[in-house]
Amino acid sequence: MSDGLSFDYIGKLIRSYRSAECTSLQALADRSGVSRSMIAQIESGQTVPTIAVLAKLAEAMNYELATLVQPPERALNISTSRAAKDNIISKVDSPFTCHILKKQSGLFTTEIYQFYFNEAGKTSFSANVRGSIKHLWLQQGKLDIYVAGNKISAQQNCLTTFNANIPHRLESRSEPLAKGLFFVVY
Repeated sequence: MSDGLSFDYIGKLIRSYRSAECTSLQALADRSGVSRSMIAQIESGQTVPTIAVLAKLAEAMNYELATLVQPPERALNISTSRAAKDNIISKVDSPFTCHILKKQSGLFTTEIYQFYFNEAGKTSFSANVRGSIKHLWLQQGKLDIYVAGNKISAQQNCLTTFNANIPHRLESRSEPLAKGLFFVVY
């Protein structure tokens, strides 16, 4: 390939698919109608497959053709987030600190937050949009969740799910103070 283009990522994707699915070359060949030797050559970067071959492989792998041919820097869409001063969304004087780790955007209909109590206290949330659900994972500490007058005592290392379109509050009144994550699904 004198133009400097490389399609090795296609072979790597096929190999990683086979590994994750515990699928042999022969099994993928049988499902796709592409010869075992052709798949091996694609995986090792020895040949660039035609669109017809890629379409057969994509169908056999239950992928869209675009997923198979898209370069990894666009297909992987990897990002990392961590708690930092610039993503704190709680009030300065609150006993509760909340970092937004991932905002709702485009097709991503979930927001992800990390929270912790700096001191014993409570924090209140207004209702989220209709149909939204909150999933709260308590990593450590003691936490009571109040939803519509009902008290839920969250358990450490457990996921508690509730209707987020009702105003609710979190309380951590004693040591160890609560720390965890919550996800709002819209």
